[in-house]
Amino acid sequence: MSGLIRQVVDSSGNIPRDLIKKYNISEASFYFKFQDTDYIKENVDVEETNRFFQHMEKNPNDIPNTAAPNIHDWLSIFGELYEKGARKFIVTTISSKLSASFQTATTAKEMFEEDHNDAQVEVINSNTCACGQAALEIWIGEMINRGKDFKAIVEKARDMIPRVNTLFTVDSLKYMQAGGRIGAAAALLGVLVNIKPVCEFVDGEVKVIRPVVGRRRSLKTMIDVAVSRISDIQRTIIVLQNAKSPKDAEYMYQYLKEKTKQELQVFNSSLGITVGGHSGPGSMGIGFVEF
Repeated sequence: MSGLIRQVVDSSGNIPRDLIKKYNISEASFYFKFQDTDYIKENVDVEETNRFFQHMEKNPNDIPNTAAPNIHDWLSIFGELYEKGARKFIVTTISSKLSASFQTATTAKEMFEEDHNDAQVEVINSNTCACGQAALEIWIGEMINRGKDFKAIVEKARDMIPRVNTLFTVDSLKYMQAGGRIGAAAALLGVLVNIKPVCEFVDGEVKVIRPVVGRRRSLKTMIDVAVSRISDIQRTIIVLQNAKSPKDAEYMYQYLKEKTKQELQVFNSSLGITVGGHSGPGSMGIGFVEF
């Protein structure tokens, strides 16, 4: 029966590509464009996606626009998987407070089920994004891979959502200002005193945990906060994401091992364009969920 269950995600979580293959996950891509480009699908044109943060670094005033997967994108995935035998679909999206992805996926679900009365589509609003969303999606992929019951996976995933943590910091406050997360005066003050705020997503919205002075201190603070919230790290899925900062990701991983004094499985991936376009190059995040 597990072969009839398929996992579908939007690309906000940007799950590591090896896990996309391992769990046979289908991904509905977000779109992005710069001032002089057409819209490009994330992770479809891989070369363009890789150049995303390079373009932001070289053209700091060219703030990208992003757009959610549309109804046709979702329907195309459902239809393709249905033709291959899938009848049950577990769909996860970025927080509905951050994007229209959940709404378009829900509309597509209703349309698809109306035309295919033997199909069942469950759309889960992750209430977060990026590395936290990826942590939840990795757990779902593992459960499907183990042949767990469809209804049990969906119910457990929804139960886990309040326990998903998504912490992040940015290298420049410019993009948070452009996205309306902070004002111009706060951004200027942050630059003057080298503030690197540690933030998190709470109920689908960005909240500042604490303003931290200095890059390395902000990275350590993220790990300190994460470790303080985890009761059983061996039953926790942890995802590190970075926007063109692999050395900082390695630093966070080593500091995490030092803090926990345990051998850990930590998943690494690049930060997706959906969040990266609003946080900028150098952004770092840690997402985790206990199961």
